[in-house]
Amino acid sequence: MKTIITISISFIMFFVYWFSQLVPKKKKLWVFGAWNGKKYGDNSKYLFEYINLNGTEIRPIWLTQNKQAYDLISSKDFEVYYTYSFKGFLFSMMAEKTFVSVGIKDVNRYVVNRKDVIMMWHGSTPIKKIVFDDTITRNKQSLIEKLIFTFFPFLGSTHLKGLVISGSVESSRIFQSAFDANEEQVILTGFPRNDSFFNISQTAPLLTELNNSKLTNVIYMPTHRKEGRGELSDLFNYNFDELNQSLESLNSKLFIKLHYFHLKTHTFKNLSHLYFITDDDIEQDIYTVLNKFDIMITDYSSVHFDYLLTKKPIIFAPFDKEKYIKNDREFYFNYDEVTPGPQANNWKEILVYIEKFIQNPKLYEEERLNVMNRFNQYTDSQNCQRVFSAINNKI
Repeated sequence: MKTIITISISFIMFFVYWFSQLVPKKKKLWVFGAWNGKKYGDNSKYLFEYINLNGTEIRPIWLTQNKQAYDLISSKDFEVYYTYSFKGFLFSMMAEKTFVSVGIKDVNRYVVNRKDVIMMWHGSTPIKKIVFDDTITRNKQSLIEKLIFTFFPFLGSTHLKGLVISGSVESSRIFQSAFDANEEQVILTGFPRNDSFFNISQTAPLLTELNNSKLTNVIYMPTHRKEGRGELSDLFNYNFDELNQSLESLNSKLFIKLHYFHLKTHTFKNLSHLYFITDDDIEQDIYTVLNKFDIMITDYSSVHFDYLLTKKPIIFAPFDKEKYIKNDREFYFNYDEVTPGPQANNWKEILVYIEKFIQNPKLYEEERLNVMNRFNQYTDSQNCQRVFSAINNKI
């Protein structure tokens, strides 16, 4: 039954899509979205807020399917509509430019013109192979699939027809390959969300605790496993009560931010010195509080390229690296060359490194600076401004 409904909607939307391409575009009308319409965050959010707060001539509109995101944006007095409402369809058809962080499902996929899409990306320079470079989770498209996506472009990902934002020469090279794009489609501006490390005023509830804390606050941000379908057991193979006691003895608190794909399915419990961050804590966006943590722990997430801008210590936890490379994603880089910090094999070793960094935060400082400069073309608060100027110039 579900398949029949999907096919029926697709055929109806075939006519809607091709009709929508004839609708004249309204200059200075820009539409934004993120994370399949389920979240208010990432690079598209920061450009959206920059435009709203800097009195530009652009009319920015956010589209979402998520009530929490809708309420957050409304509380800021920014313009927002539900994705598949009448206005969601109308403004998507009329938009001069459309900004996404994951793909066209971030906005109204049934009417958006792919040539007008700017891919803001949902991270920094990827470590894991993505899109057309990913040979494990993405099969090469057959001729039939290419034909289907040509006539029904709202069904899935195809080659990038618009522009993509880049944060470094390394990410420009990767995006050109991964999106099957040409050099002119990649704009090296820096990633807008990194402005949050410098001059963005935030209001997330968790800020109060972090600002008033006298503990060493550590954040653990593991990447997803199998797009959220994989198990996290390899990451948490440790007695949580024992871990909590060790953290207490170190006068530290561990905050765990699971990937968006795992966030709503985990059943882990909070303890006095171990806390799982929720969307409510951070207004759906970890970048509202990320620069407040003293130490980061991660595995294969590119978030550490961003966190390097804080110049604070990072511990790497590639507990399941060989398994991950075989079953999840291959890497673009030699992992050891782009991870400027100690690599822990288990939680006991992580605790040892937390203590070492508490005693001396400058450990691995030179390595961190080298990797920071390699993967961040810009280390200032002007990324949003550069993206805005670049898109205006392209128009």
